Order: sequence, then structure tokens, then C-alpha cells
Amino acid sequence: MILIDITTSYNFRHWKAMGLLRVEQEVIRAFRTAYGEAVTFGIYHPVLGGYYRVPPGEIDALLSARAWKVPARDRVAMSPSRWRRHLRRLRLARDIRRAIRSFPDSDPATEIRRDAAIAGALSCVSLEEYSSLRRWLGPAERLAPKLGPWMSRTDMVNHQLHHGQLDAQAEARFAPDNAIAPEEVTQYLSVGGFWSDDRYEYAYHARKAHGWTVHYLIYDLIPVLWRHLTEPTTKETFPLALHWVLWGVDQVWTISDTTRQDLLAHVSDHGYPPLNDRWVTPVLLGADSTAPADAETSRATLARHDLDPGGYVLMVGTMEPRKNHDFAYRLWRELHKRHPGEVPPLVFVGQPGWRMEGFAEMLAEDVGLPHRAIRILTDVDDAALGVLYDNCRFTLYPSHYEGWGLPVVESLNHGKPCLTSDAPSIVEAAQGAADTLPLMDGEAWMARAFALMSDAEAYAEALTRARAFGGYSWEEFRANLLADFEAFGQDDDVKSRAG
Repeated sequence: MILIDITTSYNFRHWKAMGLLRVEQEVIRAFRTAYGEAVTFGIYHPVLGGYYRVPPGEIDALLSARAWKVPARDRVAMSPSRWRRHLRRLRLARDIRRAIRSFPDSDPATEIRRDAAIAGALSCVSLEEYSSLRRWLGPAERLAPKLGPWMSRTDMVNHQLHHGQLDAQAEARFAPDNAIAPEEVTQYLSVGGFWSDDRYEYAYHARKAHGWTVHYLIYDLIPVLWRHLTEPTTKETFPLALHWVLWGVDQVWTISDTTRQDLLAHVSDHGYPPLNDRWVTPVLLGADSTAPADAETSRATLARHDLDPGGYVLMVGTMEPRKNHDFAYRLWRELHKRHPGEVPPLVFVGQPGWRMEGFAEMLAEDVGLPHRAIRILTDVDDAALGVLYDNCRFTLYPSHYEGWGLPVVESLNHGKPCLTSDAPSIVEAAQGAADTLPLMDGEAWMARAFALMSDAEAYAEALTRARAFGGYSWEEFRANLLADFEAFGQDDDVKSRAG
């Protein structure tokens, strides 16, 4: 049996298919098509310590873009009547209390059933109503400290329920008869966020005890190489996870040759068992551009965001320190200072990440920045993003470091010039089609950005390079991954070990 770990997709099944989630979905498509029933898709439970099967119907839903969407909450408006609001709160508190008292034991299986029951009680409660309930119960918790533990448990379940990480079906999903016995597995693939729990340790021991052949996809070594730009939790968990992986892996894929070189250097510098260079292989990610939207859809999308065709610059990516939105902000501020009235709006597209609290407020309150000179869009689907790419003047991407640099590739796929940092993986991905500059040379960024805004000849040259970009496809990614997996299985040394 080939076991493919899709825990990341399961835990974040409410998200749009991007990044790690998109990669996992493409791997599912590839291996399902190639190996059929020989493949099992599993999710890891850190408390129970093992993998559990995902039913084929849920896999179908994921691949059909319905994903595992969280059922819409019943956001019934709270009654204007004060006493009816109190009554609703009392009923909810009663239901939660009953769910907790129905499972008094503390073993892992009971905890799963208890959390599923709490999730069932909370399933029709909006976040706003739950917050109201918590404020209402605050004095009760102070008067009765015994309420504290179950209220904390309820807070955790409500958070997981809201984010799609838990639902009322958890009891059935993690039932003993749905468990995957480690002796059933011969090949194990991890292509998601292996560092988020202890599944890497489980795979290490299963490799030793049951002869698993272990394959990992590694995106980058940023939590090791750029720790100060890494989200705090990942900064702590990733190095240990990578340590276990490097002591118990047979084949590694990376998303760029840059990451491959970073990985081999890390192995050499820190005394890990040498990896077989032949089986540390770059498998480049796809970035298929969407079909151009029709004129009416494009007009509607741009009008919704108050943008003109060719009249704005685009920066796509999660808003976090590594992506360097602060650099882009300061660049745009200085451009407006030097060239007033000649600088188009800069549009940030992406979800707010860690350490970016108050960034939007700072932009709004900066008196040195013209009104709406920089705009932030946080809820943009794939179709709208395609329209924004197709109609921008050029894109900006001053990232400190990447494993690949997908927004750069997407920009070039849409035939749009990209002004980006000279991080090695970005240079690799761009194939010479983007303008790459060192982040330390602010004047060069200033000059090139303004040239792309105002110099017709410079812009035409950049546009020609962007439109000549070779591009990458998910079809190629799937084919290359499968070919490398099959070649590994035919290796005589691998056969000898397996035998």
C-alpha cells in the first residue's frame, strides 16, 4: 500500500487551494490516476498516534473544488428581546455542559468523542454569538472556578470548528476500524506541512519497525536559514521535524534546485547521514494561468475594487515579514514624494499573516502617503486574481527569500513584467524574464519601478521578456513526480533494501 499523508489538506480544508494545499491536491490526482486502489489517503491524529483513512467521497469533494467546506453556520440574528437572548445563552451553555458530562473519562478516544459532541452543540452558533456567550459567562467563571477547564475546552473546540479543523464527524473519522495498520504500508509520502505535529517521528519509527520506504517533499529551509523571518511556532517546530526527517528518509523532492542545494549543504554542515544525490530531486511546481476573463467580468472586478486597466501595480502574497511588504510600502512612499501625481496605486493581495498587526492602520494614518495610494485586498478568489494580474501595469515582489516564488511565476505566466528581489530561487524560477534587484539597493528599485511606470521603451522591453516566459504547468509537475517515484522504485539498491 502507498500511504499519502494529506493531513495538511484536512486540517485546512476550509482554505482556498493554494500553496501546500494545491500541491497535496495535485499529488492526490497524480497517484490516484496512476495507482488506483493501491493508494490510501490518510490523516494523522497526534493524540491517538496513527493514520486514519479518508473516504473516497471526501477525496472526490476535495478534487472537485468543493473541498471539505465547513457547513454554513446558522447565523440567526439574536432576538432583540433581552430575556430571549438570555434564554438562548442558557440553552447553549446547558447543551455544552451536557456534552462534556457525557464523557467523563480522559483517554484519547473519549476526548475525541467529547470534542465531537461539543462541536455538535456549537455547530449553529456564529462567532459573534459565541463571543457574546463568553462575555456573559465571564462572571460565572469567577464565581465558580470549576467552570474554567470546560470553558477553556469549549473555546478550543469552537476555534477548531470555525477554522474547519474539527467537526461533529470526528468520532466516526477516527474510529478504531478506520485506522491504518502500519504493517499494511510499504510506501509513505509526505508532501504537506510535516512539521506541524509529530507525524515525522511516527514515520521514522514505522520505517525502522515495518520497512516503510519514506518520501518527503521539502519546500524550503527558511525556518532554519531565516529564523528571524519565520512565524514563531514554525521556527520552533520545523528544525526538530527536519532532524527526524533527515535521519529517516529514502527519497526527497524539492520545489527548486535552490532548495535542493540548501538541503544538501545543511546535511553536510550538520553531520546528518549523507543523502543519495540521485534521489534528492527538484520537481518544479506548476503555475497554470487561468483563462482570461470576459470583458464584462473584468470590468465588474476592476470596478468593485475601484481600479483602472493598466492603472495599478500588484503585489500578491501573504502579508508577513518575509514577503517584505514594509519595503514595498516605503518604496511607494518615496516614489510619491519624488514624483507626485505620477505613481499608480499599489495593490496588496493576500491574507494578513503574523507580525502584521496594525499594518493597514499605519498605511491609512500615514500623512506622507496620498489617500488610497496603497490598497489591501484580503478576499480575492482565483478568478478575480486572474483579472487583477491581467490588468495590472506590472507586479512587485521584494521577498527576502523563497523556496520558489510562485507570484513571480504567475505574473510572468500572465505576460506581466515583475520587479522582484534577487533571491536565488526567484532568479531560478523567473528564467531571466523578471527584473531582479538586490534589496540593499533602494535607489535601483526606485529607478526601475518609475521606469516601468513612465518610460514606454523600458516598459515595452520588460513586457517582451515577460511574454516570452516559458512557464510551468501542474501537468508537468505530476508527470515528473510520478516518473521520479517510479524510477526510485526500480533502483537496485532500493529493491535490495525492500527485500
